[in-house]
Amino acid sequence: MGKKQDYLKKIYIAEFGEEKHLKPSADEFLNSKFAPTIKTVYSKLNGQLIHPPTRFGSWDIDLKGFIVELDEEKHFNRYRLLTLNSDYYKNETYFDIEKYKTYCSKYENECLKSASWGKNWKNDSTEKQFGNSNEPKKLDGNGASRWKQRAFYDFLKDVSSRLSSLPIFRISIYDTVDSIRIDQLINTNRKDILLRYIEMKLKKNVG
Repeated sequence: MGKKQDYLKKIYIAEFGEEKHLKPSADEFLNSKFAPTIKTVYSKLNGQLIHPPTRFGSWDIDLKGFIVELDEEKHFNRYRLLTLNSDYYKNETYFDIEKYKTYCSKYENECLKSASWGKNWKNDSTEKQFGNSNEPKKLDGNGASRWKQRAFYDFLKDVSSRLSSLPIFRISIYDTVDSIRIDQLINTNRKDILLRYIEMKLKKNVG
């Protein structure tokens, strides 16, 4: 867990309380009405397996009645943009899709700075799932299998919200409140504004 995520987790749990949420099973994903979309997105990412992988990691911040996912530099690149262009997101309200698409185009170099070496770029598991990666920092062709895996798992987390009817709110470090970026608000301990930001999301989507 990164320092920014740890900070948000601390203040949000203190305000809203903690509640552990289960993840959908492979059968729940692949037998759902979203299965064709899941398979299409996986294929577009050069997925190599017969059945798309569905065992993503833990939620970032489990709270009573909802989940918060904090997206830092590694989450914004051409592969996440590909997933965000899926029809699945046409009616998305838990985060701003158009802003996220802009972040993917605008901040890919920041992703390169933070995730262009070692297991941030590839590992045995990601290459089995998405094929061989290029050499580090080379995104043309098959690019980075670990980046593809992260983008696909972010997509599956979003699909989870509809499978479980559980709000999953995404917060990007590039989002702004009162013209101040989220990462700056975290770094300067602006708890009041960060709480107001998630409360606005709750008011809009939960009632």
